[in-house]
Formats: sequence, structure tokens, C-alpha cells
Amino acid sequence: MISYKNTSRIIIFCPPRKVTGGPEALHQLSNKLYELNYENVYMHYVPQRSHAKAKNYDVYKTREISYFEDNEENILIIPESMTYLVKKYPKSQKIIWWLSVDFYKILMDYRIRKQSFFTKLFYQQKDKEYHFEPLPNVFQWAQSFRSGIYLKNHGIPENQIDYVCDYINPIFTESSQPVSKDLNNKTILYNPKKGKKEIAALIQASPELEWIPIQNMNAAQIKDIMSKSLLYVDFGENPGRDKMLRESVSQDCCIISGRNGSSAYYEDLMIPEGYKFDFREDRIPEIISKIKSVLEDYPNHISHFKVYREMVLGEEALFEKKLKEIFKIN
Repeated sequence: MISYKNTSRIIIFCPPRKVTGGPEALHQLSNKLYELNYENVYMHYVPQRSHAKAKNYDVYKTREISYFEDNEENILIIPESMTYLVKKYPKSQKIIWWLSVDFYKILMDYRIRKQSFFTKLFYQQKDKEYHFEPLPNVFQWAQSFRSGIYLKNHGIPENQIDYVCDYINPIFTESSQPVSKDLNNKTILYNPKKGKKEIAALIQASPELEWIPIQNMNAAQIKDIMSKSLLYVDFGENPGRDKMLRESVSQDCCIISGRNGSSAYYEDLMIPEGYKFDFREDRIPEIISKIKSVLEDYPNHISHFKVYREMVLGEEALFEKKLKEIFKIN
């Protein structure tokens, strides 16, 4: 169990200048801890850069720290992409936040290959990586049900895993007015950075449909286009609970998705199975048919997304509750 004292520093490790779901979650954590009156909270960017905090995250309160001593009172929040830092601070308490299982595996494979090459070439080097060893001051947060399964498959007991999920940008939930849709708007939204091969195949197979990529937009612009659209399509890898899926349902978009990563689990993507597809070329006509059905009969389809929408809208309150449970003041 984390030991928090009034003198403890909570130090959140984060890559600089990145605008993706993981870094946003880390900045949200800082902001929420400040809202809960935890004052000794700091961002520590690795590697250090000038203007390390992306402007997109100005909405979140943070303070930056460039150096700190390794001691027992520290609580270090380390994203899974930086597990090589676990053994660098042996005295500090450490929480690994598993925001992206797939990203972890890619980076770990790269670091091990790199370390093995230099070890063989130049010198014997002690393995610096964390390999799920039962270290007494290392704790685990799972951002998704899927990452919890991954941890248990690597020997972490269920009672040593806290489920801590971030939440969508507050701009998506700040209005109390219900979303009003134009049922004549038949555009289909998608993220061009995800599921590129699958989306390209769907677009090619449906020249009569209008597909709109969500790109080069800030949060307010994304909210605006989602609030006007009926459908968001996602066939990405989804290593954790995807932000754009959650943003789209907050704006009453229906969703059609693949079954990759966390999307395969109802606990992470709470939509009916009839809206999830194992993508294959022979299933493209079936997927297109489902897309057209949603666009033509939106009022009947949107009712199937109520459970997921309510879960998404409740995530910030649940996030706050979990932090209160974890960071008890002695």
C-alpha cells in the first residue's frame, strides 16, 4: 500500500511535448491531485526539454521539477513506456501506470535489443529493466480491463492492481445542454492515425459515403464536429481505453469498431457486440451495411450506446474517488 505523508512528493514522469492519450492522462493526474489539495505534485519530463508541456494541456494545472533526491517518501508515477526508470530510484515508492500495453511491448523489445547489442560489443552491463519482479515498493495501476489481464498474466496478483482510468477532456462534458443532431448529416468520422489499412479498405468500398478524418483539430473543434455527426468508426489497435472513442460517445455518436486490443473487452468498450467486427475483407460488405443502417436509422441505434455513454461521463468522478482511496494521508 502506498504510504503518503504531508511531506511526500508526488512526481509524475512524462515524455515532453507529446499530444497523445498517455501524456494527457498524466497531466490530468497532476491537475486532479491539485484539486484534491495535494500540493507537492510535480511533472518530471524525460528527456528534459524547454517548453516541455504541450499547449493543449494548459487547461491542466502542473508544476515542473527538474531534479529530486531518491528517498522513501517520494511517490513516483511512471508510465509503462518508462519502466526502465523503476530500478534507477530504488528508495522511492513507484507506481507503474499501464496506459498502453502494446506501446510497452514495442519499447521493451527495442531497449532489450539495444542493451544486448552494446553489452556484447563493449562491456558487461547489469540488466536495468523491470521484469515484474515482486519489489516491495512498486505498485501497479491498470488504465483498462485489458491491461489488468496483462498484469495478471505476468504474475501480478489481482489484489496488487488498482484500476485507475483517466477521463476525457472536460470540454466534452462541460455543457448541460443535450446534443442536438441533424439527421441529414451522413458524414462518418474516423481517426486517420488508427486502423489505416482497414479504414482505407472501407472508404474504397463505399464511394457513395462521406468519410471525415479527425486531424489537426483541438479539443473544442473535435467536440464540435462530433456533436454534429452520427457515427464514429474505429478499427485501431487500442492498447488502452481509447480517448476518441470515449469523446465520440459523449457527443452521442454511434460507434462501429474492431475487436483489437481493449476494444475486445466489454469492460473497456461497453457497446453491443453487433457493433464490433473482426475485420476481414469478406466482411467489408457487412460492415458497410451496418454503417448505412446507423446513418439511416440513428434514433433507434443511439439507444444502444447509453450504457457506454454513462460510464464515460462518470469516469472523472471515479478517477477522483480512486485517488482519494490510494493517497490516504497518514
